[in-house]
Amino acid sequence: MRSLLLSISCACLLSLAGASTSFAAIKTVTAKPTAETMAPGESVLFDDKKCPAGMIAKFTKAQKRPSVSRRCVHQ
Repeated sequence: MRSLLLSISCACLLSLAGASTSFAAIKTVTAKPTAETMAPGESVLFDDKKCPAGMIAKFTKAQKRPSVSRRCVHQ
């Protein structure tokens, strides 16, 4: 009984881990993102040519404010 419960809980955790990585995927866009074009909490990648070589700009919209933050991340 104990091994059955352990197997079931491991299966649940593995399925949740797989689901969270698919939700965490960040898409690359071809137009510069703005607060109006993004959903709250959404992050997108956009090459604005301002980051060092090998990096790309990551734009993230705030959850409860109409602001977008920008930072360079590795590709």
